[in-house]
Amino acid sequence: MENIFLLKIVLHLCITHKINLMNSMVRKFWIILLVFSSSYTIGQDTVTMVFSNELIKDAYINIVNDEPDATRQSLIASVWTYYGEFGIGRSLIGFDFSALRSDFRVLEARLNLFHNPISGHIGHSNLGGENAGMIFRITEHWVDNQVTWANQPATTNTNAIVIPAPQSDDDDFLDVNITPIIRDMIRHPETSDGFMIKLFSEDSLYRSLVFASSDHPDANLHPSIIITYVTDLPADSMYATQPDETTGKDAFVSSGEGFKTNEQSLIASVNETGQGIVLSRSFIHFDLTQYSDSSVITLAELSLYHDPYAAIEGHINGGQSNSLVVSRIVDPWDEDEINWINQPSVSQEHVVVLPSSNIPDQDYLDIEVTHMIKEMVSAGNGANGFMLRLENEQQAGYDRNVVFAASNHFLPELRPKLVIYTKSPTGVISSTVLTSGTNVSPNPVFGVLTVKETEGKIIDAYHLYDVFGNLIEKGSPNVSVFDIDLIDMKSGLYFLTTSTEGIITTKKIVKR
Repeated sequence: MENIFLLKIVLHLCITHKINLMNSMVRKFWIILLVFSSSYTIGQDTVTMVFSNELIKDAYINIVNDEPDATRQSLIASVWTYYGEFGIGRSLIGFDFSALRSDFRVLEARLNLFHNPISGHIGHSNLGGENAGMIFRITEHWVDNQVTWANQPATTNTNAIVIPAPQSDDDDFLDVNITPIIRDMIRHPETSDGFMIKLFSEDSLYRSLVFASSDHPDANLHPSIIITYVTDLPADSMYATQPDETTGKDAFVSSGEGFKTNEQSLIASVNETGQGIVLSRSFIHFDLTQYSDSSVITLAELSLYHDPYAAIEGHINGGQSNSLVVSRIVDPWDEDEINWINQPSVSQEHVVVLPSSNIPDQDYLDIEVTHMIKEMVSAGNGANGFMLRLENEQQAGYDRNVVFAASNHFLPELRPKLVIYTKSPTGVISSTVLTSGTNVSPNPVFGVLTVKETEGKIIDAYHLYDVFGNLIEKGSPNVSVFDIDLIDMKSGLYFLTTSTEGIITTKKIVKR
């Protein structure tokens, strides 16, 4: 514990006094502390890393500038006039996270941005109003010496981070919690290439945020990110389910209609009509009867996919908030009888609030619902699923809603998905027992994986999933021994589920 405490003290001193964590002397001391930190938590394989300087790219773009600007000493988010012309400025910043595999579990990520005291632009300014900012994940590749306003990459506001308005014109933004957005970057590297920093509102003039870039002459002011992570998912087994019309149970209800709406969509909304405000909420249930011990559950993630075929418009907020609340249902309910009047109660503990979205077709992926799933399993028959509603159901004005595909949607890939990771003393979880006669070898594997039922029983079916619960391959071997060729698979963590005489078992596979 003393080592962890010492590590936190040094981090605080380095940040407070703007000591560059990557300069040679501090870096040597930092490596020693990392060894201490890792050795103390070796049972959990917890590691802390600092990303800065040579691990960074950044650039500034402005609507009035057609040329790339990758060497500016400032990262600016602004609405200003430039030679009398209205202009919006944004900044892009990217860190190289290639050292972190997608199956690493990020525990915490903190961002440090320092004010640039020698910028040619005025410092943080609120002359024209509040200058709160936002950090968005960039979803397309960009090159720092080629990016301009015209070709700027796309972003997503999934897990976007709000930068609160600074108290003075030279504030530093230290220890900013960006854990959710970093988790997205690590787990979805193919659609992640850094951040975009811009003002929360880009309408009124004379507002700005001005930070030092990686090109600033004072390396102590360069942006940095401190990430603490576990080097493997805390699991030896995984269960992924995406129920269909037969096995699924979901519904949405409206206060205006008073009954369950028979659609392929799940909607949470606030709409203003001539009769007043009309609310909609949705309910989802997953079968958890195979679990009897909540202590083996280490991680649970819910994914909701936008429904492009919904009868109403996609996610909209009209400049207001359509932030979504996911709660645990505590009462039984029937999808054919539920309505606004008899809707079930929900727990107020461990609710998840997802940020407002103005991207109509955004998917909400990997929502962590671990605590709620553990509570559902502990409750036994009380495992009644989730309710979706807007966080603010009182504000009138512009219609606000989110729209997802339901379990009876005609496109299977859009149906709600739940992935549960478990860790047991035996290293395997089964729907009926905690032991298995199924072996896999070699493991780790580079090419061909051999699957064998040691008691000679017939393996009826198998499913191979990636670390996110996506189905990679399936088959019905109907033999006791068979091979799976993994030579073309990416390196990382996979889960193999086999079915033998009605017993489902899962093995963790490491692909080199």
